[in-house]
Amino acid sequence: MSNYEVRLDRGGRSPLHYAALEGDLQEITHLLEQGVDPNIPDKKGFTALHFAAQQWQVQAAEMLLNGGAEVDPRNKYGNTPLMVATHSSQGRDDLIELLRSRGADPFAETSDGRTPFGLARLVGYNFFADLEEREDRNHNG
Repeated sequence: MSNYEVRLDRGGRSPLHYAALEGDLQEITHLLEQGVDPNIPDKKGFTALHFAAQQWQVQAAEMLLNGGAEVDPRNKYGNTPLMVATHSSQGRDDLIELLRSRGADPFAETSDGRTPFGLARLVGYNFFADLEEREDRNHNG
């Protein structure tokens, strides 16, 4: 158990949220070594991994996952870090690949029924090409 007292701001965010947002690998390492839970959600359900995905902080995301972060936590909108990463990707795929390699679900639905797979398909990203055939079979036969 940790003796480290986690102080949250008025949005419920911890120092780990901000370290992930900024890609501050030294601070992430320090906080995780102090026993800070990488799965603490803020008031809207965003974890540090959501923040890393939002700002495309690949190394921070990997460090959080290695430190025990859950790969598919949902915020109050039903968004997983993979959905946030798909939305923030601008065509880049390294973070998508990292999250998928750790078991992130490309078919996890948001509260309005969207999925990372569907979003990528809609905007023409080829992140989930290996799943296209499977999805087409499910809908056509």
